[in-house]
Amino acid sequence: MLDQRKELRVPQNKSGVIRFGATGYELPCAVIDLTRYGAGIALASVFGVPEVFQLFIHGETKARHCRVNWVQENRLGVSFD
Repeated sequence: MLDQRKELRVPQNKSGVIRFGATGYELPCAVIDLTRYGAGIALASVFGVPEVFQLFIHGETKARHCRVNWVQENRLGVSFD
C-alpha cells in the first residue's frame, strides 16, 4: 500500500471513543498514532463502523470528525475532515 500521508504519524497510546448515528452509539478504541491530519485507531472489531464518525480522544476537549481511509483487521486509518 502506498503511504500518502502528509506527515509522519507520531506513535500514541491514548484511549478514545468513536461516536456515530442519531442516537450517539459509542465504541471504545485506542489511538495508536496521530498527526494533525489523521490517526491510526485500533478496535475490538471494525464491524459496523461507518465511513464517517466523531472521534473523542480522552484528555482532549474537542471531537474530531473522521473519514475512514483504510481498514486492516481490527485497525482503521482515518483522516480528519
